[in-house]
Amino acid sequence: MTEAPTTGRISRAPSWVAVAAWGFGLVTVALGAAAIMAVQADPLSRVLGALSVAVGLSALGWGATSLYLNRTPTPRVAVAILFAGVGLAVALLATAPGRASILAVALLVGLGVTVACGIVQGTRHPSPRSSLWGLIGSAALVTLVVVPALGVCQGAALLDADGTVLPVVTHDGH
Repeated sequence: MTEAPTTGRISRAPSWVAVAAWGFGLVTVALGAAAIMAVQADPLSRVLGALSVAVGLSALGWGATSLYLNRTPTPRVAVAILFAGVGLAVALLATAPGRASILAVALLVGLGVTVACGIVQGTRHPSPRSSLWGLIGSAALVTLVVVPALGVCQGAALLDADGTVLPVVTHDGH
């Protein structure tokens, strides 16, 4: 069987791009949740946090769709969403009550640029089929850099105005 000829080029980024987009999405959601739930969150930081959560969830969905379809869906929209997520993270960093972590924002910028470059590369030079080992390796690498960033997001949300960390109250025995 032969494939039907297509008039457009198929954009196919390597599988690590989708995994890096998942890392980007997880950190974006964590930054947004921290901004919403921060001790001194104001309405602006809550709105920015909600937008950040929406961008993060769309990045997670885009990564899953990319792996499912074995191609890069809507590459221009994906890059625009990445830049919107980076912009929201920087805005959260600039708002005092947002309590964004500088480490998480720096990682988010790095992941955003990496994913955007991978999408552009896949648009210009489509990648052959994805390899399982490449997927496993990229998942391990993204896990190593994303998990610490998720931890500092929670720490930033628990920071009080004087710089002390508020205790996490457990409800044991209640």
